[in-house]
Amino acid sequence: MSDIKNAYDQVVDFLSNESEKTLLLRGIADKEKHQVLLKALNAQGEMKGLINLIHTSKNGMEDFFRWAELYKVKVPQKYGQGMKLSNLKIFFNNLTTKSNSDKYDDYAFDFMIVWPIQSVTKNEKEIQMLKEMAGRQKTKKIIYLTIKEPWYNPDSLEPIVDRTIKLDCENDDPVEYKRILAAYDEDMKSRWY
Repeated sequence: MSDIKNAYDQVVDFLSNESEKTLLLRGIADKEKHQVLLKALNAQGEMKGLINLIHTSKNGMEDFFRWAELYKVKVPQKYGQGMKLSNLKIFFNNLTTKSNSDKYDDYAFDFMIVWPIQSVTKNEKEIQMLKEMAGRQKTKKIIYLTIKEPWYNPDSLEPIVDRTIKLDCENDDPVEYKRILAAYDEDMKSRWY
């Protein structure tokens, strides 16, 4: 079975699972992770969601869609304005993990994507804040989405989520998978010598 199809099926299963609220979507296939997630969310029908951008610059909204290779998507002019993407109505917020933010605690979104998650993977205090935020949220599903693995290892987030899905595309694109791992190995060698 295709890694992409398997990950898609797992995301759909997570979205329909009543007892799971949080998901860590990880792996080195960055474009595919973003596309699988958006496709699975869209397949659920009309949904309203929030994308919480962590430690991003002003163009973080555009960057999110660039990682999915969706270059023609028109993003809102500012945070808090909604945008339509097929069946999805998406809002953006700039999330700070330096202090507790309860800005959207009273809103019941269908989903929330916290992105890019790599900036908090080495900070226990920020991970704890994400866990507390998930506990307070009325939002149905919270997805922590990684980029830039294996340079950033999200293992530290696994204890705070109900489910982890890993998408490396080792079977779908073995050449690219091996290229990324070789680049990572080379980078690690050059840092230590």
